[in-house]
Amino acid sequence: MFSNYYLYSVLGLVWYILYVVGLWKMFEKAGEAGWKSIIPVYNIYIEYKICWQTNIFWVFVGLSVLSGVLYSLGANYAMMILIYLAYAIALINAVIRAVFYYNLSLAYGHGLGYFFGLYLFNSIFVILIGFGSSRYVGNRYNHTNSHSFAM
Repeated sequence: MFSNYYLYSVLGLVWYILYVVGLWKMFEKAGEAGWKSIIPVYNIYIEYKICWQTNIFWVFVGLSVLSGVLYSLGANYAMMILIYLAYAIALINAVIRAVFYYNLSLAYGHGLGYFFGLYLFNSIFVILIGFGSSRYVGNRYNHTNSHSFAM
C-alpha cells in the first residue's frame, strides 16, 4: 500500500516539475522571465498578460472568491439561492477561462485544436507549447506589441 503512495507521489512531483519547466519555456518564448512560472498565482497573472489583459485576471479572481463565499454562506445557512448564484458565477468563470485558453492558443500561433487541448488537458499542452516548436506571435489585445499577429 505504501509503495503505491510513494510511486504516485514521485510521479506527481515529476509531472509538476515538467509542467513548471514547460511553463518556464513558454514564458521565455513570450519574452517574460522564466522564473515567474514558479510562483503559483503570479504565473497565471503572467499568462493573462501574455495572451489577454491583466484586468480580466482580476475579474476572474474576484468572481472566484465571490463564488466561494456565496457557496459557503449558502451551505452554512441552508440558502439555496446563494448556492445557485455561486454556481452561476462559476459558469461565468468557466467561460472566462475558455476565452483565456483560446487567446493563449492564438498567442502561440495555434487555433481551435490547441484551445480544446489547453482547456481539457492543460498540463500536457503547456508542456507541448513550451518544449515544442510553437512560436509566440503576440497578444492580439496589446497594440503596442512588437510581434505580428496573424488571424
